Amino acid sequence: MKHIFVILVVAFLAGFTSCNSDETSDAVENKENNLFISGTIKGANGQKAYLEAVSQNGVISVADGVIENEQFDLQTTIPGLGIYQLRIGEQPDNAIIITAKKGDKIKISGDISNIAFGAKITGVEWGSQYGKYMEMVADFSKSQNDLMALQGQLSQEELVKKYLELKKPMDEYAREQINKNPASAFNIVLSNSLMPATGFIDYPKENVETLRKMADSYEKNHADSPITQTLVQQVTQIESGYNEYEIMKTGKKPAPDILMESPEGKEIKLSSLKGKIVLIDFWASWCGPCRKENPNVVKLYNKYKNKGFTIYSVSLDTDQASWVNAIEQDGLIWPNHVSDLMGWKSFVIKLYGFSAIPHTVLVGKDGNIIDVGLRGDALEKKLAEILK
Repeated sequence: MKHIFVILVVAFLAGFTSCNSDETSDAVENKENNLFISGTIKGANGQKAYLEAVSQNGVISVADGVIENEQFDLQTTIPGLGIYQLRIGEQPDNAIIITAKKGDKIKISGDISNIAFGAKITGVEWGSQYGKYMEMVADFSKSQNDLMALQGQLSQEELVKKYLELKKPMDEYAREQINKNPASAFNIVLSNSLMPATGFIDYPKENVETLRKMADSYEKNHADSPITQTLVQQVTQIESGYNEYEIMKTGKKPAPDILMESPEGKEIKLSSLKGKIVLIDFWASWCGPCRKENPNVVKLYNKYKNKGFTIYSVSLDTDQASWVNAIEQDGLIWPNHVSDLMGWKSFVIKLYGFSAIPHTVLVGKDGNIIDVGLRGDALEKKLAEILK
């Protein structure tokens, strides 16, 4: 159990890094160095330092060098944001997880006897986070040893409950740090704490929201990294699984939350409209049928806006000017207009499972979905029924 964190994270990160392992090899051979890792490891004189990319097929060596006078200096080339492990010597447990991007100059110091948990990292913004998180992981690992000793004495439900209690400080720290800086490279490691390791029973909804915030930020800031593609897929699957669990538990289907920006850059959350009847209207300025339907949507908004009805318009535009012009031209006067300007690459496509627009989702005051695909007379009839 001593280095369980390293083992678990390496296994977890294999899915992230498998997409870019070939790119890493090619980059090392053909391009100038853009990642620099150096440091001092006490007690490791004469051993080798290995920088390795983790993949589903195992680890791939990126750079290595002999530690002389307890110091090492590795330089290599990476294609973009990636996850690596720095292994000292031939013991697999003596490894440090590193999240790196182009231009990073990372400095590491520590003692070989406790390198996995006790290393100090500087030169990158997440260095202090690493130290704090490793302290928490070390405490968690020790507590897990005690918990394993209770197997056979406690029920599975009791063991899971205790496990979640022990893990809670790590989860809270991970959520706090990710929400502070959702684009940070180290969030890839922190997000490991927020994954549903024991299913969705007692799984906090805040974890889903934090992971989505991170995925959205990575799409904006690390769009060229294969890690981002995998992260977005994983988060979408988690959201889907969580929502399905909620349906099974309550018999109701909550509308998956959306957080996007208005044309003015203001973040507007779908869940902030809870307490009203909300029409989620997926549309775009270039969509003829959407523009044709807009007068009916405007009519219904004016008719029912004083009875607890509003509209949350999600545009699949990629050009902001076209989006804003269409809002003005069609007189879409409600305030809740949002878009990530990703077009058909937007995360909302998979989140809501549609393949054509206009597409509507009618949400009740409790945040649960009432109906989908309502337009024209069918939408008016449903609203008249609900908002008598």
